[in-house]
Amino acid sequence: MKKIFIVLIIFTIGFAGKTMAQRGGFDPAQMKARQIEQLKSSNLNLTDVQMDSIVSINMDMMQQMRGMRDLSPDERMSKMKELNELRLKRWTAALNNDKALAQKVEDFYEQQRKQRMQNRGQQ
Repeated sequence: MKKIFIVLIIFTIGFAGKTMAQRGGFDPAQMKARQIEQLKSSNLNLTDVQMDSIVSINMDMMQQMRGMRDLSPDERMSKMKELNELRLKRWTAALNNDKALAQKVEDFYEQQRKQRMQNRGQQ
C-alpha cells in the first residue's frame, strides 16, 4: 500500500513539473529552494547537507520520470515502482543509512501530497 502512495507522490511531482514546464514557469532552482524550505520547516531535523541531498535525489527522480511519458500505463507503473525503490535506497544512503529517518522523509512527502490533493478539492 505504501508503495502505491509513493508512486502517486512521484507521479504528482512529475505531473506538477510537467504542468509548470508547459506554462513556461518551471524553474528548477526555484523548485529546489521551495523543497528545501519545506524540509526546513518540517520536524525532520535534517542537516543542510541532508536536505540538499534529499532534494537533489527528488529532482533526479523527477527528471527520470519525464522520460517515461511514452510508456504504456502498465510499463510506467512498473518503472515508477523501480524508481521509488531506488529513491528510498538513495535517501537512506544520503541519511547515513538511517532507515527510520528515510521513512520519516517518505511520510513527510506523503503528508505533503495529501495536503495538495485536499487543497485541490477545495478549489
